[in-house]
Amino acid sequence: MMRSRAAVLAVIALLLATSAGVANPGGESDAGRDYTCGGSCHGDPALSSPSDGTVTISVDSMAFTGTAIAIHVTASGMSLSGNRLLGVFLLGSANGNDDRPEDHGWHILQDPNGGLHNYVLVVVPPSGSITLTWVMLAPEHAGMQNLFASIHHGVNPNPNNWAYSALTMGYSVDVQPVPENLPGFSFDWTPEMRVTGDDSPTVIRTKNATSVSVQWMLDGEWVPHDAEAQMVEDDVWAVMLPATIGDTRMQYQVTTSNGEFSIVQPWLTVGTKPPPFDGGIWDARLQSLAFAFLVLAFLVALQTRLSPWEGRPELDHTEEVEAAQAEEVPPPPPGLEPEPADDYWSRLVSSEEAPGWLWDPVEEEWVADPENPPGGDD
Repeated sequence: MMRSRAAVLAVIALLLATSAGVANPGGESDAGRDYTCGGSCHGDPALSSPSDGTVTISVDSMAFTGTAIAIHVTASGMSLSGNRLLGVFLLGSANGNDDRPEDHGWHILQDPNGGLHNYVLVVVPPSGSITLTWVMLAPEHAGMQNLFASIHHGVNPNPNNWAYSALTMGYSVDVQPVPENLPGFSFDWTPEMRVTGDDSPTVIRTKNATSVSVQWMLDGEWVPHDAEAQMVEDDVWAVMLPATIGDTRMQYQVTTSNGEFSIVQPWLTVGTKPPPFDGGIWDARLQSLAFAFLVLAFLVALQTRLSPWEGRPELDHTEEVEAAQAEEVPPPPPGLEPEPADDYWSRLVSSEEAPGWLWDPVEEEWVADPENPPGGDD
């Protein structure tokens, strides 16, 4: 009974697990996060300790409103955990809330992983140093802006499970009014993510541009390649970029022109994602249910196989076995049926010369007389 209940509980757990979220092992996934993460990233001082690493920001000290700007964050010299994970923040302040660059008027075009987040999780190479690049559009209002960078990481060993963090000082950017008719990216455009293997055109939206040119190259290449770019409508362009396969990373750079200005924009990364799940939620649930029944059948079979025989009544199958053996004995062939006992003893002949013995004329042999055995009763 207990085994049956355990099997049912196991099946229920499997069914519930199919609809549960997937946990992120080791670190927080890419997202929009404030400096302290509300405590979820160990931003609480009681759960963190100063990092032994160095983090710096490299950014132009001046930008025009609404134009693209590249912010490079370099982290080095950190003691890391075995998985070498590092969480990196790009911030507009370090107040603990409303810290994201968007809260201060910036517009993230792309993060280092190809997404749109101010916090990314990366693996630090064996060199111990890594540089990450965010591409953002400057705020549409002029004024001085500050940018901060922060890192969170573990160490090995880490018995307290603490996060080790470091925060830069504020890097000032003087955002000035944009010159009239300056070509650039549209403020409401963000690079689209593509499915691995997709070679469909990449759509780019611009402002004040009458022509664009695009170059691309793979990671590790030094010489860029030209890409075909066609105007779909005013300030909307379709760019033909090769498909990316597997872990291949590709970058592209757009130059926006209008005859009066020609602006080379920062390099962007082609963000790729795995193909979406092809099926509905009920398909997944039915598949999970079928798998649960398979597990249940296995558990029931295993229970029957391993159940102890103690306490069960012993079964006597002697009669059934004997009956089966009797049925398996073939009948004698015709003419060899056994002779009746009365006919056998009636044919035996006694002799005075051999007291205690009977003569069998058929088999021609002497047989001991059961009523008068040779030698008497002894």
